[in-house]
Amino acid sequence: MNQKKTMYGDLFKSAGVVYPLLVYYVIISVAMSLFTAIAVKLGVDPQEQYMAIQTIATAVTIPFIYSFYRKDRLEPTTCQQHLSEIFEQKDKNEKLLDGVLMFLTGAVTGIALNNLMAMTVLEKISEGYQEVERNFFAGSVLFELLGACLLTPILEEMLYRSVIYGRLYDIMVPYKVADTEVKKKRNRNNHILTVIFTALIFGVMHMNLVQFVYATILGIMLSWFVETSGHLFGAVIAHIGANLVSVLRVETPIFDWMEKSKTAFIVSTIIFVVAAVILLGINWKRSKNNTKEV
Repeated sequence: MNQKKTMYGDLFKSAGVVYPLLVYYVIISVAMSLFTAIAVKLGVDPQEQYMAIQTIATAVTIPFIYSFYRKDRLEPTTCQQHLSEIFEQKDKNEKLLDGVLMFLTGAVTGIALNNLMAMTVLEKISEGYQEVERNFFAGSVLFELLGACLLTPILEEMLYRSVIYGRLYDIMVPYKVADTEVKKKRNRNNHILTVIFTALIFGVMHMNLVQFVYATILGIMLSWFVETSGHLFGAVIAHIGANLVSVLRVETPIFDWMEKSKTAFIVSTIIFVVAAVILLGINWKRSKNNTKEV
């Protein structure tokens, strides 16, 4: 009888992970189709205004995902309680420093990953990525900033690093009180698996090879930032940093120096990779002092 209850409970929890993903996919797909049809009706080329349409669709989707986020916050899951313990240990200065460091780490890591991806053949062989890149920079820079650099990070982090991550954590990390070494080890291992699974889901949902690799690596860092900050804002602000530098790179001359020659590109890539490693190391050192083990 107890085994049946456990089995049904696990199935219910698993459905709780999948359901928000399905809602997200359906709502944003329907919204994109609807606003694309409206654009065509108004005589606007939807490809030229792709980011405007995506920004509106993202704004429409946010309340639906926020309802899941709010539910998990109002009825705290084990993960949310665990994060609250970390967050409440920090004073205002520590939280501010978390935000600054995570924004910089997200921005620098974003540049480093983009450069590394550009040095492979993946961008050339992935037609899906090439289409996404064309669409991403179609239309007004205003919508790139509002949509890609603000609304999309808020939406995706609520979904992946709060709802999905939190619910997977509750399934994967079984012991509320890890009072033995065996339990602690199992919690640690399953905790790592939760971070990886969340990142893989995040990568797969981007639906092309280049962004799968990029988003999976970035997703691991973003989940870690939720843990080290004790709050979703750590992932949101790092995600904003990563997306912002992508827009600035294309729409402004601020990073033109990297593209002047192959040597300049390689040297700049090394600089950004080293800078990313240093910033990650600083975050790691701070997390060792601030993070309580479950």
